[in-house]
Amino acid sequence: MKTYYKDNLPQSIGQAIYYYGDDSDYDVTYYMEQDPEHGVILTSTALYYSLTQKGSLKLKDLTAIEVKKERGHDKELILVTADSRHIFYAHECDLDDLIEELVDATEIPVTYPMDVFNRIYYLSDLILNDVKDDVYEDVTLTPLQEEQLSSYLDTVNKAEELDDNNFRIEMEILVDHVTSLVHELELDSEDIDALEQAQQEMSAQEDQMFDQFQNLYANNKDTIKNMTGIDMDDLKNKSPEELNGMLDDLCTRFNISKDQLTELAMRFQNKHPQN
Repeated sequence: MKTYYKDNLPQSIGQAIYYYGDDSDYDVTYYMEQDPEHGVILTSTALYYSLTQKGSLKLKDLTAIEVKKERGHDKELILVTADSRHIFYAHECDLDDLIEELVDATEIPVTYPMDVFNRIYYLSDLILNDVKDDVYEDVTLTPLQEEQLSSYLDTVNKAEELDDNNFRIEMEILVDHVTSLVHELELDSEDIDALEQAQQEMSAQEDQMFDQFQNLYANNKDTIKNMTGIDMDDLKNKSPEELNGMLDDLCTRFNISKDQLTELAMRFQNKHPQN
């Protein structure tokens, strides 16, 4: 689609207003054109669209701007009013431009109605690509940071191929890496704030799970031994070779890599140091 703003609107805007706009609302601030009968018109008071579906809404009635991008699904923009939900898909139009214009026009912040792992996936992808594309001003990456950026983007790009368990593990690891990188670069944005919020929510979930597992182990040592084949009280008597073999067995049983297991163990050790 072609994109136009208030100061460079094409002559075809008149046809678009006739087909799906409002001929009494001419204060157009933003226009996406597929053809004169299909596109998006944003004025100072309303949004009009003719894509897969046709509709409109008054900006004063807008209560939420939601973005949803779950792994394996198309990105969605959901505009919420008191009595309706208007859904736009990434294959229909440039959602990023439209979101930016709507946020500027309404001052309504974007929210992300997804589980914490899909939020980390989406926001990490967004932030890392913004760093790559120099969206943040006056940012110079060291060679190590360039290497880290490439590695983290590779993790995001490969996430589509992972099963659910490995996807969650990779997102747990990735969020710490991305937040650490943006802190080093002293970056700040609403996307980064949202990613940090997702990180906090995930940490709270992990704390709850950690407490539950501690209680479970204290009360069910024999059951856990039967499930995993590991007697925790006997670990201190194992040789390094035996411990390594047990780790290999755990990784195979739970379908995770030893690197993932090591990183997760380090995260838990940092959060729950032994007294």
